[in-house]
Amino acid sequence: MTRVRSICWVVCLLAMAGTFLPRGPAFGEGMPRVTSKHSFEFGLSTRYIEYDEDIDVEWDGFMYGLIAGYTYRDKVMLHTSLEYTYGELEYDGRTQGGTPLEADTEDWIVEWRGLVGYDAMTNESVVTPFVGIGYRYWNDTIEATGGYEREIVYLYSPIGVKTMAPLSAGWTLGITAEYDLFWKGEVKSHLSDAVIGYNDPENDQDSGYGLRFSLSFREQAGLFIEPYIAYWDIDRSDLARLTQFGIPIGYAYEPGNDTTIYGLRLGWTY
Repeated sequence: MTRVRSICWVVCLLAMAGTFLPRGPAFGEGMPRVTSKHSFEFGLSTRYIEYDEDIDVEWDGFMYGLIAGYTYRDKVMLHTSLEYTYGELEYDGRTQGGTPLEADTEDWIVEWRGLVGYDAMTNESVVTPFVGIGYRYWNDTIEATGGYEREIVYLYSPIGVKTMAPLSAGWTLGITAEYDLFWKGEVKSHLSDAVIGYNDPENDQDSGYGLRFSLSFREQAGLFIEPYIAYWDIDRSDLARLTQFGIPIGYAYEPGNDTTIYGLRLGWTY
Protein backbone atom coordinates (compact mmCIF):
# COMPACT_ATOMS: atom_id res chain seq x y z
CA MET A 1 0.00 0.00 0.00
CA THR A 2 2.80 2.45 0.77
CA ARG A 3 4.23 2.05 -2.72
CA VAL A 4 0.78 2.50 -4.30
CA ARG A 5 0.23 5.70 -2.31
CA SER A 6 3.64 7.03 -3.29
CA ILE A 7 3.02 6.37 -7.00
CA CYS A 8 -0.31 8.18 -6.76
CA TRP A 9 1.44 11.10 -5.10
CA VAL A 10 4.04 11.29 -7.87
CA VAL A 11 1.36 11.12 -10.58
CA CYS A 12 -0.22 14.18 -8.97
CA LEU A 13 3.15 15.97 -9.01
CA LEU A 14 3.67 15.13 -12.67
CA ALA A 15 0.28 16.59 -13.47
CA MET A 16 1.10 19.72 -11.47
CA ALA A 17 4.43 20.07 -13.25
CA GLY A 18 2.68 20.35 -16.57
CA THR A 19 -0.28 22.39 -15.35
CA PHE A 20 1.67 25.18 -13.68
CA LEU A 21 4.23 25.83 -16.42
CA PRO A 22 4.40 29.59 -16.93
CA ARG A 23 3.45 31.13 -20.26
CA GLY A 24 6.11 33.17 -21.98
CA PRO A 25 7.71 33.96 -25.35
CA ALA A 26 8.11 31.48 -28.14
CA PHE A 27 10.38 28.55 -27.46
CA GLY A 28 14.05 29.36 -27.99
CA GLU A 29 13.75 33.10 -27.25
CA GLY A 30 14.26 32.84 -23.51
CA MET A 31 16.06 29.56 -22.91
CA PRO A 32 18.96 28.80 -25.28
CA ARG A 33 21.29 27.90 -22.40
CA VAL A 34 19.20 25.09 -20.90
CA THR A 35 18.59 23.47 -24.26
CA SER A 36 22.18 23.57 -25.52
CA LYS A 37 23.39 20.34 -27.08
CA HIS A 38 26.21 20.05 -24.51
CA SER A 39 26.16 21.68 -21.08
CA PHE A 40 28.20 21.33 -17.91
CA GLU A 41 27.14 22.28 -14.40
CA PHE A 42 29.25 23.07 -11.36
CA GLY A 43 28.12 24.43 -8.03
CA LEU A 44 27.62 24.29 -4.29
CA SER A 45 24.91 22.58 -2.28
CA THR A 46 23.50 22.76 1.22
CA ARG A 47 20.89 20.55 2.83
CA TYR A 48 19.13 19.99 6.12
CA ILE A 49 18.64 16.27 6.75
CA GLU A 50 16.31 14.49 9.18
CA TYR A 51 16.81 10.72 9.55
CA ASP A 52 14.42 8.83 11.85
CA GLU A 53 14.33 5.14 12.75
CA ASP A 54 11.26 3.27 13.98
CA ILE A 55 12.94 2.67 17.36
CA ASP A 56 12.94 6.38 18.37
CA VAL A 57 16.47 7.08 17.16
CA GLU A 58 17.19 10.11 14.99
CA TRP A 59 19.90 12.15 13.26
CA ASP A 60 19.50 15.74 12.06
CA GLY A 61 21.60 18.69 10.95
CA PHE A 62 23.11 20.57 8.02
CA MET A 63 25.42 19.23 5.33
CA TYR A 64 27.39 21.13 2.67
CA GLY A 65 28.99 20.04 -0.55
CA LEU A 66 29.84 20.22 -4.24
CA ILE A 67 27.90 19.23 -7.36
CA ALA A 68 28.92 18.56 -10.97
CA GLY A 69 26.94 17.40 -13.97
CA TYR A 70 26.84 17.02 -17.74
CA THR A 71 23.79 17.04 -20.05
CA TYR A 72 23.52 16.12 -23.73
CA ARG A 73 20.39 17.17 -25.63
CA ASP A 74 19.38 16.32 -29.19
CA LYS A 75 15.75 15.30 -28.77
CA VAL A 76 17.14 12.51 -26.58
CA MET A 77 18.33 13.82 -23.21
CA LEU A 78 21.30 12.19 -21.47
CA HIS A 79 22.37 13.45 -18.04
CA THR A 80 24.89 12.40 -15.43
CA SER A 81 25.63 14.08 -12.10
CA LEU A 82 27.75 13.62 -8.99
CA GLU A 83 27.19 15.24 -5.58
CA TYR A 84 29.33 15.13 -2.45
CA THR A 85 28.12 16.53 0.89
CA TYR A 86 29.69 16.58 4.34
CA GLY A 87 28.37 17.57 7.75
CA GLU A 88 28.32 16.98 11.48
CA LEU A 89 24.84 15.84 12.53
CA GLU A 90 23.30 15.43 15.97
CA TYR A 91 22.46 11.89 17.11
CA ASP A 92 19.72 11.24 19.65
CA GLY A 93 19.40 7.54 20.48
CA ARG A 94 21.02 4.87 22.58
CA THR A 95 24.11 2.70 22.85
CA GLN A 96 24.24 -1.02 21.99
CA GLY A 97 23.51 -1.68 25.65
CA GLY A 98 20.37 0.50 25.60
CA THR A 99 21.77 3.52 27.47
CA PRO A 100 20.38 6.85 26.15
CA LEU A 101 22.98 8.72 24.13
CA GLU A 102 23.18 12.16 22.56
CA ALA A 103 26.28 12.76 20.45
CA ASP A 104 27.72 14.46 17.38
CA THR A 105 28.24 12.43 14.23
CA GLU A 106 30.53 12.82 11.25
CA ASP A 107 28.73 12.18 7.97
CA TRP A 108 29.45 12.31 4.28
CA ILE A 109 27.31 11.28 1.31
CA VAL A 110 28.24 10.62 -2.33
CA GLU A 111 25.46 10.24 -4.88
CA TRP A 112 25.77 9.50 -8.61
CA ARG A 113 22.84 9.59 -11.04
CA GLY A 114 22.51 8.78 -14.73
CA LEU A 115 19.32 9.70 -16.62
CA VAL A 116 17.93 9.23 -20.12
CA GLY A 117 14.86 11.05 -21.41
CA TYR A 118 13.15 12.57 -24.42
CA ASP A 119 12.51 16.30 -24.96
CA ALA A 120 8.95 16.98 -26.09
CA MET A 121 8.95 20.62 -27.25
CA THR A 122 6.02 23.01 -27.64
CA ASN A 123 5.95 26.68 -28.60
CA GLU A 124 6.50 27.70 -24.98
CA SER A 125 8.03 24.84 -23.01
CA VAL A 126 9.97 21.61 -22.90
CA VAL A 127 8.64 18.49 -21.15
CA THR A 128 11.13 15.67 -20.57
CA PRO A 129 10.01 12.33 -19.12
CA PHE A 130 13.05 10.40 -17.88
CA VAL A 131 14.26 7.20 -16.26
CA GLY A 132 17.67 6.25 -14.95
CA ILE A 133 19.85 4.67 -12.32
CA GLY A 134 21.16 6.10 -9.05
CA TYR A 135 23.77 5.08 -6.47
CA ARG A 136 23.94 6.62 -3.00
CA TYR A 137 26.62 5.97 -0.38
CA TRP A 138 26.30 7.40 3.15
CA ASN A 139 29.09 7.07 5.71
CA ASP A 140 27.99 7.86 9.28
CA THR A 141 30.15 7.73 12.43
CA ILE A 142 28.84 8.40 15.93
CA GLU A 143 31.63 10.18 17.79
CA ALA A 144 31.07 8.99 21.37
CA THR A 145 31.83 6.07 23.66
CA GLY A 146 29.69 3.23 22.38
CA GLY A 147 29.42 4.83 18.95
CA TYR A 148 30.38 3.14 15.69
CA GLU A 149 30.64 3.63 11.94
CA ARG A 150 27.88 2.71 9.47
CA GLU A 151 28.05 2.42 5.69
CA ILE A 152 24.69 2.73 3.91
CA VAL A 153 24.27 2.02 0.19
CA TYR A 154 21.16 2.54 -1.98
CA LEU A 155 20.70 1.40 -5.58
CA TYR A 156 17.59 2.87 -7.20
CA SER A 157 15.96 4.07 -10.43
CA PRO A 158 14.72 7.66 -10.75
CA ILE A 159 11.47 7.86 -12.76
CA GLY A 160 9.91 11.25 -13.41
CA VAL A 161 9.50 14.32 -15.57
CA LYS A 162 11.31 17.63 -15.98
CA THR A 163 9.70 20.74 -17.43
CA MET A 164 11.22 24.04 -18.59
CA ALA A 165 9.57 27.27 -19.67
CA PRO A 166 10.82 30.82 -20.15
CA LEU A 167 10.22 33.58 -17.62
CA SER A 168 10.89 37.26 -18.15
CA ALA A 169 14.32 38.94 -18.32
CA GLY A 170 16.18 35.90 -19.64
CA TRP A 171 15.25 33.48 -16.83
CA THR A 172 13.67 30.05 -17.14
CA LEU A 173 11.70 27.99 -14.62
CA GLY A 174 12.13 24.23 -14.41
CA ILE A 175 10.00 21.83 -12.38
CA THR A 176 11.04 18.24 -11.63
CA ALA A 177 8.89 15.56 -10.00
CA GLU A 178 10.38 12.13 -9.38
CA TYR A 179 9.64 8.72 -7.91
CA ASP A 180 12.69 6.69 -6.88
CA LEU A 181 12.21 2.96 -7.40
CA PHE A 182 14.30 1.27 -4.70
CA TRP A 183 16.10 -1.82 -5.97
CA LYS A 184 18.24 -2.77 -3.00
CA GLY A 185 20.24 -1.40 -0.11
CA GLU A 186 22.90 -2.58 2.30
CA VAL A 187 23.95 -1.35 5.72
CA LYS A 188 27.30 -2.39 7.15
CA SER A 189 27.48 -1.63 10.89
CA HIS A 190 30.98 -1.61 12.37
CA LEU A 191 29.83 -2.87 15.77
CA SER A 192 33.38 -3.91 16.52
CA ASP A 193 34.01 -0.18 17.09
CA ALA A 194 31.59 -0.27 20.02
CA VAL A 195 31.99 -3.73 21.56
CA ILE A 196 35.22 -5.75 21.61
CA GLY A 197 34.91 -9.01 19.69
CA TYR A 198 31.72 -8.16 17.80
CA ASN A 199 31.62 -8.78 14.07
CA ASP A 200 30.48 -6.14 11.56
CA PRO A 201 27.08 -7.36 10.29
CA GLU A 202 25.86 -6.48 6.81
CA ASN A 203 22.09 -6.12 6.52
CA ASP A 204 20.28 -6.24 3.17
CA GLN A 205 17.40 -3.82 2.57
CA ASP A 206 14.87 -5.02 0.03
CA SER A 207 11.92 -2.65 0.20
CA GLY A 208 11.35 1.10 0.16
CA TYR A 209 10.91 4.10 -2.12
CA GLY A 210 11.98 7.70 -2.58
CA LEU A 211 10.35 10.95 -3.74
CA ARG A 212 11.83 14.23 -5.03
CA PHE A 213 10.47 17.58 -6.08
CA SER A 214 12.47 20.61 -7.18
CA LEU A 215 12.24 24.04 -8.77
CA SER A 216 15.08 25.31 -10.96
CA PHE A 217 15.55 28.99 -11.78
CA ARG A 218 18.12 29.49 -14.56
CA GLU A 219 19.52 32.72 -15.96
CA GLN A 220 20.49 33.00 -19.61
CA ALA A 221 24.14 33.69 -18.74
CA GLY A 222 24.36 30.41 -16.82
CA LEU A 223 23.47 31.03 -13.17
CA PHE A 224 21.06 28.50 -11.62
CA ILE A 225 19.29 28.30 -8.25
CA GLU A 226 17.54 25.04 -7.32
CA PRO A 227 15.56 24.51 -4.09
CA TYR A 228 14.37 20.93 -3.59
CA ILE A 229 12.88 18.44 -1.17
CA ALA A 230 13.60 14.69 -1.10
CA TYR A 231 12.19 11.85 0.95
CA TRP A 232 13.16 8.21 1.53
CA ASP A 233 11.05 5.55 3.24
CA ILE A 234 12.96 2.30 3.77
CA ASP A 235 11.52 -0.82 5.43
CA ARG A 236 13.21 -2.95 8.07
CA SER A 237 16.17 -4.92 6.75
CA ASP A 238 16.80 -8.63 6.65
CA LEU A 239 18.50 -10.21 9.64
CA ALA A 240 22.27 -10.72 9.80
CA ARG A 241 24.10 -12.98 12.23
CA LEU A 242 25.80 -11.27 15.18
CA THR A 243 28.87 -12.92 16.68
CA GLN A 244 31.36 -12.18 19.44
CA PHE A 245 34.84 -13.62 19.03
CA GLY A 246 33.36 -15.79 16.28
CA ILE A 247 30.62 -17.28 18.49
CA PRO A 248 27.01 -16.64 17.35
CA ILE A 249 25.12 -14.65 19.98
CA GLY A 250 22.10 -13.39 18.05
CA TYR A 251 20.97 -11.41 15.03
CA ALA A 252 21.20 -7.75 14.03
CA TYR A 253 18.89 -5.75 11.79
CA GLU A 254 18.51 -2.21 10.48
CA PRO A 255 15.22 -0.68 11.67
CA GLY A 256 12.72 0.81 9.25
CA ASN A 257 13.57 4.44 8.68
CA ASP A 258 12.65 7.57 6.78
CA THR A 259 14.80 10.48 5.64
CA THR A 260 13.62 13.98 4.76
CA ILE A 261 15.99 16.37 3.02
CA TYR A 262 15.46 20.10 2.42
CA GLY A 263 18.13 21.37 0.04
CA LEU A 264 19.41 24.21 -2.11
CA ARG A 265 21.84 24.05 -5.05
CA LEU A 266 23.56 27.11 -6.53
CA GLY A 267 25.93 27.11 -9.47
CA TRP A 268 26.71 27.80 -13.13
CA THR A 269 25.95 26.11 -16.42
CA TYR A 270 28.52 26.33 -19.23
